[in-house]
Amino acid sequence: MDTLLRDLRFAVRQLARQRAFTLTAVATLALGIGANTAMFSIVHGILLRPLPYPDPEAIVRVGESFGGRGRAGAFLSNRSMSLLQDDAESFEQLAAYRASAVEWAGPDGAVTLGGARVSPSLFPLLRAAPHLGRLFTEEEAQAGADRVVLLSHGGWTGRLGADPDIVGTAVDFGGDPYTVVGVLAEGFYFPNPDGEFWTPLVIPPFTPPTLDASGRFTVTMGFFSALGRLAPGVSPEQAATEASAILQRSDAFFGMPRAGVNQPGAGADRPAGAPPAVEARVVPLLEQMVGAYRPALLALTAATALVLLIACSNVAGLLLARGVTRQRALAVSAALGAGRGRLVRQLLTESLVLSLSGGGLGLAAAAVVLRAVPALVPGNIARLDEVGIDGVALAFTLGLSVAVGLLFGAAPALQWSRLHLVRTLNEGSGQAAAGFRLLRSNRTRAALAAGQVALALMLLVGAGLLLRSFVGLMTVDRGYDPANVITALVRNPDFRFRPAGMTPAERAETSAANQRFQDTLLEALTGLERLPDVEAVGLASRLPLAVTDAAQMRSRFRVAGGPMASNAGEIPQGPVQIVSPGYLDALRLRLRDGRLFTRLDRADSPLVLVVNETLARQLFGGEPAVGQRVLFGQTSEPWEVIGVVADIQYGGLRVTESQAEAFIPLHQAEAAGMAGFFGIPMIAVRTIRDPLAVIPFLEDAVAEAHPGATIDGVMTMADRLSAAVAQPRFYAVFVGFFAALALFLAAFGVYGLLSYTVSQRRREIGVRMALGAQRGDIMALVVRQGGALVAAGAALGLLVAAASARILERFLYGVATNDGLTFAAAPLVLVAAALVACWVPGRRATRINPMDALRVE
Repeated sequence: MDTLLRDLRFAVRQLARQRAFTLTAVATLALGIGANTAMFSIVHGILLRPLPYPDPEAIVRVGESFGGRGRAGAFLSNRSMSLLQDDAESFEQLAAYRASAVEWAGPDGAVTLGGARVSPSLFPLLRAAPHLGRLFTEEEAQAGADRVVLLSHGGWTGRLGADPDIVGTAVDFGGDPYTVVGVLAEGFYFPNPDGEFWTPLVIPPFTPPTLDASGRFTVTMGFFSALGRLAPGVSPEQAATEASAILQRSDAFFGMPRAGVNQPGAGADRPAGAPPAVEARVVPLLEQMVGAYRPALLALTAATALVLLIACSNVAGLLLARGVTRQRALAVSAALGAGRGRLVRQLLTESLVLSLSGGGLGLAAAAVVLRAVPALVPGNIARLDEVGIDGVALAFTLGLSVAVGLLFGAAPALQWSRLHLVRTLNEGSGQAAAGFRLLRSNRTRAALAAGQVALALMLLVGAGLLLRSFVGLMTVDRGYDPANVITALVRNPDFRFRPAGMTPAERAETSAANQRFQDTLLEALTGLERLPDVEAVGLASRLPLAVTDAAQMRSRFRVAGGPMASNAGEIPQGPVQIVSPGYLDALRLRLRDGRLFTRLDRADSPLVLVVNETLARQLFGGEPAVGQRVLFGQTSEPWEVIGVVADIQYGGLRVTESQAEAFIPLHQAEAAGMAGFFGIPMIAVRTIRDPLAVIPFLEDAVAEAHPGATIDGVMTMADRLSAAVAQPRFYAVFVGFFAALALFLAAFGVYGLLSYTVSQRRREIGVRMALGAQRGDIMALVVRQGGALVAAGAALGLLVAAASARILERFLYGVATNDGLTFAAAPLVLVAAALVACWVPGRRATRINPMDALRVE
């Protein structure tokens, strides 16, 4: 221990004497270690830390897919839930939930609270305990008995002042009184950390399909998210196998024996080898929550690791250069009896002091970065609030600092501990006489610098690919003009979907009520057209880039009077959008032929529709579509095509292949059996100038249509597009930042090596200039040596980048991993930076005075 303390004190004294070197090395290491500490904290907080529930590995998401379609673990139907609860032995418990939001009439006015509707079994499944009161009972998950609420601990303290007598009192949720039955324990949350309440989820009983008086199928069907707790010793794969077998014994959608279902992809007539119509999906909850982020986080972790390697190479080069000035002192120590092991230990101690200092500074920088991460990271990434500097992060930083100190300190320590005592003690200046041959006389430092160039080029290629992808996403033709358009969703408190349990009279009354609200809302919005800055106003059942819980109707299309297709796969199909006159104008959809809707296209007028180019091509080939008649859905009356518009790209992240799509007038939705699909009208308003100025008038118009109606998701289309491409933008900026940092460090490494070489060759350069060499010759000599170094590193970097670019394939949109422009531009950027790094030492070399240089020993 005494020896170690002496080594530490000596190392600190040595480093304190060379402040410039020490500060440069510590700052370089702080960049690399700090970036990796921040990235590890993010990965640990999101991917590695167990969920905050007892036995979290047994908690799974349960869902189903139909005909091989469907997102794993997405939704489960009431029919499937009942079957699994009755027959599945792989689950100890099953529970359903839906995210929810309500208007709470608080002391400071109405505010929107986030929460969830849950089945009572959810809390025992998650092993949750109440802080006050009790949990839900099964009887409270019945219609009429569900006006009870559980509060989160944060909501109870923040909204209600931690009132100890809150249990049994009523709170106003959406105009209805809900009785508080309990407050959950502090720290519990589900499904989101910011949720403040839970109410019982009423799951309607499943009823098999029946034919109503109009010949339409009706069925009581409900879909929701579902959790399960696995029985001891059961894996998710085993649970999925058992659940799939149960669901396939009785069709989970139609409620009929599988042999009696006569449809493609289900029943006995299914083609051999076709996927089952219903398949259970069982996914660990943690994987379902964060699995989508795993590839991106691991790729970003690799980028930060490359930056750390470059930083280590840089500091190793600095230590090698510093060893030249210390080799005489090291030789004296060896001559006095210090063995090679003693010299290596002392040099490694100095490296560890540097790395631990850099680690401490990097830890502080990581803490600052992590505070800003929620504002920098796009989207609502699960568990991001759990990210921070904790004991695990501290241990990681300490271990990384020690490993880095040993990594970059090993090569210099081994090299400078091998000393030829007589030669070293006889050489006064320590200058070698190998001539101006960079790659010969400084092989180790040259290799390190070339490695830095290669790693920097890899990151530059990756950043270039991501940037090209982002630019492509922003410039792709989406079929509409997002500029100067404000959008919003309208929540109608009186909206009722037409469930199968209603009588024909009740369904007719419900449809009429929904239609009256739509008419009133459209009339109120039409008044906005009188504003001087408003160009067009419209309603639609779907907006590009808008995510809602609204249902989407898809239909098959065929030409009226045309031949029936022999294969169902040949029939064009796609979504049918309900729009009002003005919506297509508000988005400026490009009209290819015919006309758009007007106010004359009402319920009592001939049925008309507008199709996109893809549907027109699939139905009519090259023939004109306008004037043709089309059948779709459950309608028996043909619809006339009055216009053809350009295809719309609805998504943001991926530019998908165009699909068939049709638009029908709002007032003719009932004729298509689609009135129930317009429960959440979406507004689009195009203005001449700033669209945000219209928001107050928009709120007044919605309030005029219904005093209880509210608008939600108010955003400009430009903001929607920006939010939709936030992930690729973040990847491009994040990797671009590290690529710029790596480029700087690599250029600094080349600069340091050439500067060191010039300083060691002052006498040689002076001799060359005394013998007639011009300044241009000296500059060319230095740049040529640096250019060879950069060329070697760039060649290696291009090879490695070409081999590893496939890692980014899933993050690229419309750009190939071997994109020629990127692979040509990245080396040019690198060469430009390298030229600057070579020019500075070269300029210093040309200013050497031959007489001063020749006076040196």
